[in-house]
Amino acid sequence: MSVEWAELSAEDLQAAVDLSTRCLAADGGLSATASRGFLEKRYIGEEVAAIGAFDDDILITAGSVREVRGFTVVTGQVDPAHRRRGLGSALLDQLLETARRRSGALRVETESLTADADELFQSRGLHQAFAEDVMHRSLGTPLPEAPLPAEVETEEWSDANQGDFFDAYRSSFADRPGFPGWTQEQWTDWTAGDDFRPQYSLLARSSAGIPIGFVTCAQDFLIQVGVAPEGRHRGLGRSLAVAALTRMQSGGETDVFLDVNVNNPASAALFGSLGFTPIARRARYEPS
Repeated sequence: MSVEWAELSAEDLQAAVDLSTRCLAADGGLSATASRGFLEKRYIGEEVAAIGAFDDDILITAGSVREVRGFTVVTGQVDPAHRRRGLGSALLDQLLETARRRSGALRVETESLTADADELFQSRGLHQAFAEDVMHRSLGTPLPEAPLPAEVETEEWSDANQGDFFDAYRSSFADRPGFPGWTQEQWTDWTAGDDFRPQYSLLARSSAGIPIGFVTCAQDFLIQVGVAPEGRHRGLGRSLAVAALTRMQSGGETDVFLDVNVNNPASAALFGSLGFTPIARRARYEPS
């Protein structure tokens, strides 16, 4: 297949949205990945190099190279109707050539991993360094009962207790593989984005007032659920998740999504028991 490649600009953002929407329908994943805000960060900017190919004014493949926290990040996608024609290989090779001229460590990301994409990445000397499953649940069906353990109290996110939320996060995940070791400012910036919902986000305290668990939420999205070692094996994580989902229901949300690391089967089982099902896999690849 012969196509002409071109640099993409802000004028092509809607075409990128349309392409992402078609890919999302075929591959599954988070609806936010086809939004203008999400794609603008990936295709527009001074240090972003974006390219694509059109067929009769329809964008059929697109990708970009951008800088993210010291990494040079490559991402791309191909219209489902135009796959298995060499477009993905051609796109990836051009993006990798651009990325290798930059100083940051190389990283390739995908929001909806397919078997063909995995094979392509491996053929270019890349290995999967991280993966998480995207799970979905309709909030139109009843939630299970999950009362809080005795003497545990919860409170909503506020300016006054952000430090306690961070303490609960750090205690809950410090023993997990790949824990980033963020500062409170870094974690708060990552957590409390534009779609953050403080009214759905809860901190659990012990009878002594110590933070022992938390749940944070965005619009239609459960960001994190964590329980500190001293609060585990009491059903607290399940209780916090159900409490947050109940608040989402009351707030008029109809669907909820979340991500679960593939090396965390306990969390996957918990959310599966709450009615969540996997719909896609997000992944990150790095040079072998």
